[in-house]
Amino acid sequence: MVKKSTVIRIISFAAAISMVGFGFFIKEKQVSNGYKQMVENEYAKSLNSLNSSVNDITETLNKVVYMSGGSDMLSLSTKLFADGELAKDSLSNLPNGNKSSSTVYKFLSQVGNYAMSLSKSALNEDMLSKEETQKLVNLFDTSKKISGAIREVNLTYENLDDFSDIVDKKIKKDVDKNSLADSLDNLEEDLSDYPVLIYDGPFSDHILEKEPLMLKNQKLFSKQECRKKAEKTFGLKENSLQFDGIEDGKIECYRFSNDSITVSVSKYGCYIVYMRKNRTVDNTKISCKNAVEFAKRFMSGLELENMIENYYFSDEGVCVINFNYLDGKTFCYTDLIKVGVAVDTGEIMLFEAKGYLTNHTKRSFEKPKFTAEQAKKKISSLLSVKSVALALIPSDGGKEVRCYEFTCETAEKQEVLVYIDVDTLATQNIMILTKSDAGTLVK
Repeated sequence: MVKKSTVIRIISFAAAISMVGFGFFIKEKQVSNGYKQMVENEYAKSLNSLNSSVNDITETLNKVVYMSGGSDMLSLSTKLFADGELAKDSLSNLPNGNKSSSTVYKFLSQVGNYAMSLSKSALNEDMLSKEETQKLVNLFDTSKKISGAIREVNLTYENLDDFSDIVDKKIKKDVDKNSLADSLDNLEEDLSDYPVLIYDGPFSDHILEKEPLMLKNQKLFSKQECRKKAEKTFGLKENSLQFDGIEDGKIECYRFSNDSITVSVSKYGCYIVYMRKNRTVDNTKISCKNAVEFAKRFMSGLELENMIENYYFSDEGVCVINFNYLDGKTFCYTDLIKVGVAVDTGEIMLFEAKGYLTNHTKRSFEKPKFTAEQAKKKISSLLSVKSVALALIPSDGGKEVRCYEFTCETAEKQEVLVYIDVDTLATQNIMILTKSDAGTLVK
């Protein structure tokens, strides 16, 4: 007969083993959950990267559609190829991403092939035919569908192996008759003969990259002189601003502030660089059209000549109007000043002159080598030209290029700006505009 103490020891030992086993189970469960989370996080990063690359491809294709061919295609075709390669790399990091039968895989392969065909056209100065342009339109439409489908995908550990199938199903929901895969197959056959892009003013991201021209050879002003300039410009009481520090950078500034406003004034030349007011705009009483008039009255008091209002955009109760310098008949988009107006009182809430201080200088324009009519022939047949003007825009290398600015319209009433170099007839830029009551967006 087994002793009672022995039974107790056996039960205790079994319980201990069970507790150890349960502990191992909990630990393994935690490890497993941690592994799942790690895998999902890695795939989420790849999915976000793929989505971003396909969005870039869609924007670039949208611009290429409105180009007629020739050497103008080279930079966009290079970008298209690079974006396609980035997207392929992200796709390869997703489970089953390189499945050759998947819609996304086929699409990215075609983008690469088409980019190379565009490069060939660029080198040979060939113009695209109507058939080639239509293929490009089809590719753009496909890109929009794929971009939308990828954006809707939410990968979890349970469905990771089904990525390609999930995307294909989402895409096919948007196709009425033939599957998109069939459409892609047809498009691939057509391309098989070829060898192996909140509106803030045009070019506002590219106009602050050089040393400020307005500050060259300007004398150094004291903090007191710059504070008085700030107070006078914005109608503030004397000594109402306090010195708040020095800002380094390409435009060295004294910064002043009080409870409601911050103003920055350049040390050299004593120019107002920017101003911000921090109150909340409660409601809308003034239209953006009237806000433009308030901004124009303010600008007239600054003794700045030939500053012409251009685009505007309204956000959080402030309508921001862009002013550009007009040099004779040429709009200098590089010489930019922004003025923000409160839509409840018409008060000036924002002022920014970095673009103007960086780029404004005396220029001597020569007569264009080509006429506007000659440049117009470079516009895609898919666009209807509404107006033309002369414009000075920045190039990627930090220089300025004088262009004919063609305001165009698509068959769907989409507004497009095309910039043709007045001396080379090269297409320097294409901007696609979206207008609303709040203003203009560009990409």
